[in-house]
Amino acid sequence: MIYLTHTRLMLESERAVLDRASVGDELPRRICRQLLANGARYTLWHARHGGHMSVVADERRRQRQILSLRSLSVEQIHRAALVCYFRERQVAGEARERTLREFYGVTDPSEAAITEHRHYLLAASSHFCATDILESIGDRRGLELLRGYELAYGQYFAMFCERARARQTGTSYLLAALIPEVRDVAERIRGRLMDSRNVSTPPFRAQTGGGGHRAERPKSVTREDAAQARAGLCP
Repeated sequence: MIYLTHTRLMLESERAVLDRASVGDELPRRICRQLLANGARYTLWHARHGGHMSVVADERRRQRQILSLRSLSVEQIHRAALVCYFRERQVAGEARERTLREFYGVTDPSEAAITEHRHYLLAASSHFCATDILESIGDRRGLELLRGYELAYGQYFAMFCERARARQTGTSYLLAALIPEVRDVAERIRGRLMDSRNVSTPPFRAQTGGGGHRAERPKSVTREDAAQARAGLCP
């Protein structure tokens, strides 16, 4: 097969969600089960993910499709970053409310948390699908870079949130001077990730029935600053 069709991309994505809901690491299993358990949520995810897969399918060249899948994964890492930060750093109570205020303004924090969790489920599920497809077509270099980027971006995003809360309370954030350096590390990894010279184009394997062994998966301020952090790093 010269390129991945939209039909195959969606079949592989649906299989990835079902596989992860039944086997593998606990967090992806829980996320995919929550997605499948709610019909309306799954329908919304399917429609949005179908749009993402249309963008990938329209590239019609293996190298460009691989880059498009990598780009999709990066977008979902950004979209899921806030909930990942809350979970990994165990941010709760007033600290969580203050952080949500940076991204949602005066919205009720409980409502904002529910909205953010819904977006997280959709983003994380699409990220799982994109990385599983990259794995199935042998993009090991891309998966390695994505793991590195997810870690680097997560560190930057955590520091950004902690500095934002310090500004809200009028206190100093001792690691503020390191934020540009951490951001630059993530930017450099993303640059390599989206560099076509770092894409090999192995032939796509024939579609199988699924359920086989998979390689290790990713363990994966001012209002203007908040928007920038949420959208990702500046090029």
